[in-house]
Parts: sequence; structure tokens; C-alpha cells
Amino acid sequence: MMRVARGARRVLGALAIAAAVIGLLALSSRVVMPKNNQTEFGQINAAANGVMGEPADTIDVLFLGDSEAFSSFSPLQLWGEQGITSYVCATSAQRLYYTTSLLARALENQSPRVVVLETNCIFSPMSVGDAAMRALSDLFPVFEYHNRWKSLTVDDFVGPVRATWTDDLKGFRLDHATQVKPADATTYMQETDDVQRLSRFNWLYLQEIKRMCDAAGARLVLVSTPSTVNWNMARHRGMAQAASELMVDYYDLNVGDTKVEIDWSSETYDAGDHLNLSGAQKVTSAVGKILRGSYDIADHRQDAAYDGWNDAYARYRQRLSQLGAATS
Repeated sequence: MMRVARGARRVLGALAIAAAVIGLLALSSRVVMPKNNQTEFGQINAAANGVMGEPADTIDVLFLGDSEAFSSFSPLQLWGEQGITSYVCATSAQRLYYTTSLLARALENQSPRVVVLETNCIFSPMSVGDAAMRALSDLFPVFEYHNRWKSLTVDDFVGPVRATWTDDLKGFRLDHATQVKPADATTYMQETDDVQRLSRFNWLYLQEIKRMCDAAGARLVLVSTPSTVNWNMARHRGMAQAASELMVDYYDLNVGDTKVEIDWSSETYDAGDHLNLSGAQKVTSAVGKILRGSYDIADHRQDAAYDGWNDAYARYRQRLSQLGAATS
């Protein structure tokens, strides 16, 4: 009996320690969490997280992915041409474990009809350790925001966590809008029998993204944007097979009936890795036609509840004019 009692005390002691650690992590996470979703409050990847500041249930299309996404999809152009509300939750070198985190955050406040995942990030390698750290950071943000200890204020201890800010470009980037560095496209999308398949780990995360979309009532759509550096026929074939197995729509803008004709001498800013504004405008127009034609997404341009989008669009056109770029 004494041995059993000692064992029970050890178990209870371990549980008490575990509860104390979890409580400490939860409390410290609450303190270091940015109290608003802006860079000046400590928010990491503020532009991608700006979707949290959009009015609830007003975003019909959510774009996810890496820098290919934020360089290719312009929500305000999409608004001007189609009246579709959208937001780009994209980050540089985004891995699918972070894609799931951003999607989960967006779905807390939005009910998109379509979630567009740009496919370059689907092939990006991931480690189990990094994925585990991401999951841990989602549970306890102190692991992501521990450096904020250096800049804490009284409001961090007593203020609410909120999201009142949104990016005026809705996640699109104009950093290299008018820059040009031509690409060598001589071997771009050459025919091959090779198939680049997804790693098992990436496939599991892609399945999880599909499950999350299904649960939210959103259609997952896969889109490959034009890139001479990142895309080829082997990847196209691998992505087409994965989309078929996942039973989702797939549009490759590099090839076939949905190909967007990019002038690789003038519509990329870094030799074919990413598109500049001129290339992005072509891609956005093509994607807008797909969204309008295949997914029955509403045109909100005449809806007074969305007047803020008309205001943002006017500011967008003014910025393009100042850059000396063609407006769409």
C-alpha cells in the first residue's frame, strides 16, 4: 500500500508540475502576444495577418502561399475588375505548416467561398522539428513572441488582444512593381515524362488544408503562377496528380488552356523567379475570370456595405499612377 501511495504521490506531483508549466506558458503567452495586429505592436508578418482586421465574413476569396502569391495576386485589381473581395495571406518562403496557421487565423473571422493556394510552397521542404515548433507556437505564442519581453508595456499585461488593422493593399506587394530583370525562358516548361511528387510530409499537410477548407465550407483551389525559375513540367505533372487525388480544382497558368502569356523580357523583376506589376496584372485578370466563371462569387461593387473597398481601390490606382504604372 505504501508503494502504491508513493506512486500516486509521484503521479500527482508530476501532474501538478505539468499544470503549473502549462499555466505559466499560457500566462506568459497572453502577456507577450501583440495586442494589435500591426508591426508596431510586435506582430510578425503583419501584412499577411491583416486579414484579421477585415470586417467579419467580408472576404470571399483567400489567397495563401509564399512570395509567388504576394507578387502575383492583386486583390484591389480583382475588386476593380470583378467586384470580388479577397486577401493575400502570403509570406516569404512559406511552409505548409505556417499555411495552416494563417488559414486557421483567417477562418476565425472570415467565411471565404474559395481558398486559393499557390502551389510553389507545396513543394518546399519541411522538417518535423520546425513543424512541431510551429504547432507549439500556435498553442503557446510565447515561443514565437518571446523577444517581446524587451519592449513590454503596461498594456501588454492588462490590455485585450484585438485586431483593428488591415493592409491597404490586402496583402499584395508593390515593392518591385516597375523593376525589370529579364528571364531566360528557353527551357521553360519543356516537355518531360518526369513527375515531381510531393513528399509524404507535405502531402499530409495539404490534406489537412483541404480538410480545414471543407469544414469551413470553402472550396480549395490550387493555382500555379508563372515562373521560369520555380515551375516546370515535372512539377506540373506532380501537382496535377495530387489535385486529382485530393479532388480539387487545379489551374496551371504556365501551360495549357489556362496559360498566361508573360513577356519574360519585361514582366519579371528578378529573372523569372517572381512577376513584376505588369505580370501580376495579367495573372490577376486571368484568376478573376476563373473565379467569376467557375465559382459564382458575388460582385459587391454596388453594395454600400463594401464602400471601403471602393475607397481602397481609389488609393490603389493613385499609387499605381505615382509609380508610372498602368492601372487596371
